[in-house]
Amino acid sequence: MLDELQAQSALLFRHIQRPEFQVRLRWQPNTVAIWDNRTCQHYAASDYFPARRVMDRMSIVGDRPVGISA
Repeated sequence: MLDELQAQSALLFRHIQRPEFQVRLRWQPNTVAIWDNRTCQHYAASDYFPARRVMDRMSIVGDRPVGISA
């Protein structure tokens, strides 16, 4: 069973690495990026040195998200 789980994890990891599922920003001073962790996976590439990356996390209270089929 562990082999099957590892194979499925590897498949999913390869899938999310596809360029058509990625967004890359060309950062400039005062650039702001917002994403919804309920519907995407965030991975910060460390390719901004020597600039400093500052991130603030916000949580919004509200209605439960509704899917497309609703």
